[in-house]
Amino acid sequence: MPRIFVILLFLLPIIGCFEYEETILFRKPNSGTIEISYTVPLKKESAESLIKFLPTDLDSIQNKIKGKPNVGLLIRDFNFRELEKSEMLESIFKRKGRVSYKIDFEDPSQLEGVLVGNFSAKVKLRSLVVKREFPNLSDYKKGEESVGEKKILGETIRLLKDGKMQFRVLFPKDSECNSNRGAVGLGNVYYSFLLQDTLENPDTKSWDYKIRFY
Repeated sequence: MPRIFVILLFLLPIIGCFEYEETILFRKPNSGTIEISYTVPLKKESAESLIKFLPTDLDSIQNKIKGKPNVGLLIRDFNFRELEKSEMLESIFKRKGRVSYKIDFEDPSQLEGVLVGNFSAKVKLRSLVVKREFPNLSDYKKGEESVGEKKILGETIRLLKDGKMQFRVLFPKDSECNSNRGAVGLGNVYYSFLLQDTLENPDTKSWDYKIRFY
């Protein structure tokens, strides 16, 4: 199957139908709380998510974080509810669900393999260095697509225009933070990852930030 069609098949379930928000609170370099919430389309006959990596049931989420180095992580304040029709914008999906939960951690390395994309963290003295990578949805080579594939790609990018994932990091206000992306404020850094970038800008998939605690 041509790569461009693989891309389209992957994107169809998420275009215009899911929202993802993630907030990490670092109380100090090696401990904190992460809060995750997202909206996903549901299967017609059950409350199961149509997006495999964003499940709607507690068991699936807990199983995802059981492996090393995530030993000891526990989910709390888990909540799932199906959205009312009045809460949904027009969509090809008739049912959607909203999931939210929190996880406390004693070492940021425990979050590796738990969060969307690739996450790595290193603590040196009183500094925390975090690297996030968001894999591109496409590895196609421009100029090699057929006329039909170019039309499909163009329409896909148009549909992705308003899609985004939102990330917020909170830390003590007397700390110092440097980030290569997003907006840094007093005690926080915010980054909105545009899904459109995964196709148009292959070089914008890395987000690095460093927090120095005083």
